[in-house]
Order: sequence, then structure tokens, then C-alpha cells
Amino acid sequence: MKKLVRLFVFLLFVLPFLSAQGQINKEASQMLWKGIGGKEKWEKTNYILFVANGGELDYTQSARTFLVNRKSGQVRFEGKSLNGDNLAVFFNFNSGKVTKFYINGTQLKELNDTTIKKCDKIKNQFQQDISFLFLSALVNTPETKTGTLSSKIINAEKLQSINIELKNGALSGEVLFNAETGYIKQLITKDKGTYYVNGYKDIGDGLFLPTSFKNINNSTKSVYFSTVAAFSDMEESKFIQL
Repeated sequence: MKKLVRLFVFLLFVLPFLSAQGQINKEASQMLWKGIGGKEKWEKTNYILFVANGGELDYTQSARTFLVNRKSGQVRFEGKSLNGDNLAVFFNFNSGKVTKFYINGTQLKELNDTTIKKCDKIKNQFQQDISFLFLSALVNTPETKTGTLSSKIINAEKLQSINIELKNGALSGEVLFNAETGYIKQLITKDKGTYYVNGYKDIGDGLFLPTSFKNINNSTKSVYFSTVAAFSDMEESKFIQL
């Protein structure tokens, strides 16, 4: 009988807490969706083109272009290697499979171990870039681990705070955002320091994404998106050939 009483008391106090915790995460989700124009806007966007600059790079030069098919996972990358070669790589971010690799306009017929490592670096760079650019949407995916919602005063501004860890550990840390606008204002990562986030732009059809991630601890880690555009349609050939 005593065990049943203890169990009842435990459930009485713990279950409401768990329920509230779930509601808090839902509340944060709604705020972050609001910041980029709404969940429906995001889900209707099939293709996104972006040019990223900056960040920690070990194979490509700073400016890099990615064209993404969100539905199929197809990605087209274009950029330059550190030694100046023109690169074009076609891969799928869901499966990780690389379908084509071009150097200076010539397709490599076979991918050896060295080339595969280069492809992995490009795919990792893509994951890092979208972890910033798509952050508000990625926080809302089932694979992302989130903590409870709290409030903080930062630079005389009241911000909402939530800890997150994206899929496969692509990014983890604290996200600070404005409850009214839904705009992310700061990102405090576990390994790269603190980023000031701004430059929200309408990339098409009312979808807004942040384009500036300024690292206040190390400027070489700052990432900027000079071009971001959304499209409802795209030629399939863009993901197959140069």
C-alpha cells in the first residue's frame, strides 16, 4: 500500500512537470516558426540557393554555392579548392551518396579514397552552413534534442532561451530569440563561441532567413550568406550536370 501511495505522489508531481515541459517546447517552436514566416512557408519551399562566405575551411575557398532540393535531398555544390581548382559536386544530403565530381569542368570517372575525403569535407561544410541558415526550421525537427524554455535579459533585451542539439551533433548550444518577432538574436555554441545573428531577409514568398552570423570571440569563424533565394520550381538537370 505504501508503495502505491509513493507512486501516486510521484505521478502527481512529476506528470504535470513533464506536460508543462512539452508545452514549453511547443511554445518555443511556434515562436521560431513565426520568425521565418511560418511553418507552411518553409514546407512549401522546395528549392533554396545560397552563397556562403567565411567560417572554418580546410578544403575550399571562402565563397561557396549550394543549390538544394529539400524534398529529394539533392545538392549541387560549386566553389574553388584552396589551390584554385574549380569544383562542382553533386550529392544527396539524406543518403550521403556522391553522384558526380568535377574538377575544372572534367568529371572524375572514379572516386578514389583521396577524392572521397574531399567530398566528405564538402558535405560537412554543407551541414555546417545549413545548421546556421536553416536553424529555426532545424530546431523544429523531431531529430533535434531541445531543453526547456527560459527567459534571459541580454543587453537590456528580454530574450527566450532554449538549449538545442541538432541531428548527428552538427550544432549544439543555446539559442536566444525574441518572443515577439521569433528572430534568433544570439547563438552560443559549445565549441565555436558566441554568434550575433541578424540580417533576416525575405528569400521568396514570405520566407525569412538570417544571413549574418558574427562570431564575437573569433571573427574567422563568422559566416555570412551573400545570396539566399527560394524557388518553387527548378530544372532537374541542375542536379545532374554542369
